[in-house]
Amino acid sequence: MLSIFSYIVYALCLGLLVFMPVCAKRGQFNEDCFSADSFKGVKGFAAIGVLLHHISQDPAFAELKVLGFFNAIGFIFVGIFFFCSGYGLYKSYRVKKGYLDGFFAKRMLPILVAIYVMNILYVPFNIAMGYEKNALQWVLGVLGLILLNDQGWFPIVIFIMYGAFLFAFKKFKKEAGALLFVLIVALVQVAVFLVGGHFAWWIGYGWFQGPQSFGTCAWYQRIMAFWFQGEWWVNSTLMFVMGLYWAMKEDRILSFFKVNYWLKFAILLVLAAVFTTLGQLAIVKVGYWTEFAGRGVGHLDKLITFIAQQLELFFLFAFIFVLRMKFFSRNRVLNFFSSVSLEFYLMQRIAINAMFFLTTTGADHRTPVFKAHYWNIYAYFFAVVALDLVLTFVFKFINKKVLGLLRK
Repeated sequence: MLSIFSYIVYALCLGLLVFMPVCAKRGQFNEDCFSADSFKGVKGFAAIGVLLHHISQDPAFAELKVLGFFNAIGFIFVGIFFFCSGYGLYKSYRVKKGYLDGFFAKRMLPILVAIYVMNILYVPFNIAMGYEKNALQWVLGVLGLILLNDQGWFPIVIFIMYGAFLFAFKKFKKEAGALLFVLIVALVQVAVFLVGGHFAWWIGYGWFQGPQSFGTCAWYQRIMAFWFQGEWWVNSTLMFVMGLYWAMKEDRILSFFKVNYWLKFAILLVLAAVFTTLGQLAIVKVGYWTEFAGRGVGHLDKLITFIAQQLELFFLFAFIFVLRMKFFSRNRVLNFFSSVSLEFYLMQRIAINAMFFLTTTGADHRTPVFKAHYWNIYAYFFAVVALDLVLTFVFKFINKKVLGLLRK
């Protein structure tokens, strides 16, 4: 029954991707395949994909491999948001006169408000869940310097990338220089993770190899205590730069693929399949969590895995967006999730953890629980989706009110 449930969810996701399709006629191409309106579909699907990715990581779901397809591809959905953001920013910059003049208030301030409203909302949630913190941690958490929501890294990174875009395209006379600056900002973030890893290993090197090391160390030495202590902070960010570059060179790219389209489409399909396979193999065979593999911090392993994932993303996205020249979907369901994607994402941790009692036990909620006929698995899934939607509307309402006060 659980496998049937997974297949039903997969089928529904596929149905959303093909429902109300926009198909180019024979010998023609979708001229608006990269418009802001057409991107709503892919962004909406990515929002759904991120939630399914997080649900699939629940201990009970992971043990039973329910929705297992989504477990290893969360970074692809996040990469879609980065790509669409970079693409959309450049297009708006080129089309809208004086776009950068009000950029902070229109594009960056809403992100900043979402971050701090989220932090405040997560204080009572952390207390209710029994997550112990000292006074300094609470202050740093509210300020956003450490994460009260471990999934709250995305708005921080996108805020940094928006700031890099604003600075670069205001200060550099040539667009190539501006693009290079944004790329450097992204690569610096990558380097911080590749060097720093998942925790403060550099404080008395070797301390983490003791049997009780993480149980007795200071809070700031523990896993994911600070920014960029996790590959998810950086393994999709370069897609922001790819989105910028794609928008800059769009006419040339489209002209190139319009000639012998199906041959080039087939080649991209093969390349996407090959590099997706290699990227997934890199996660399994090499991986990022090398601090626990007995080979030291493992900077090289992390670098190899990162490069493999970037190639996976590059060719997969190239294939997806060339496919859109002939086919893409536009429907109200995907448009809705696109319109609330940030709020829907940032409220997921509350929805997921609040429902842990249905599928897990133990102080750390790591021991899976299975009820008769697995009814608790189904209940957990629908409860998380429903609660996330409710919290999304509440969160969006509060953000709107705060923004209104700040803009008066």
